[in-house]
Amino acid sequence: MSSIRAQKVSDFLRKEISLLISSEINDPRLKNLNITAVEVSTDISQASVFYTLINTEVSHEELNPAILEKLSGMLRSRLSKIMNIRRVPKLNFRFDRSIEYSSNIEKLLNKIK
Repeated sequence: MSSIRAQKVSDFLRKEISLLISSEINDPRLKNLNITAVEVSTDISQASVFYTLINTEVSHEELNPAILEKLSGMLRSRLSKIMNIRRVPKLNFRFDRSIEYSSNIEKLLNKIK
């Protein structure tokens, strides 16, 4: 598989997962998931879905991994119906720490001033 194909699948997954979460998920704990990136392995068997939580008091530590695992299965099932691909990659949700990291750096820089 080419890395170009993996990138195209990655971009498609990010867009479609975001749409599915906003339109078809009724669980209030998952409504605030913001998909920031998707990284697909070169053989397209695994996909790491990076997310943040927006406008919520629930922290990512409080979001039960079992909920994300169930969401992964449901999304994979729905994606299999809309993707023209033999096998939809297994979705692994990971919290995107880049926003927290940049926020902390910004706070540190402001303290220096």
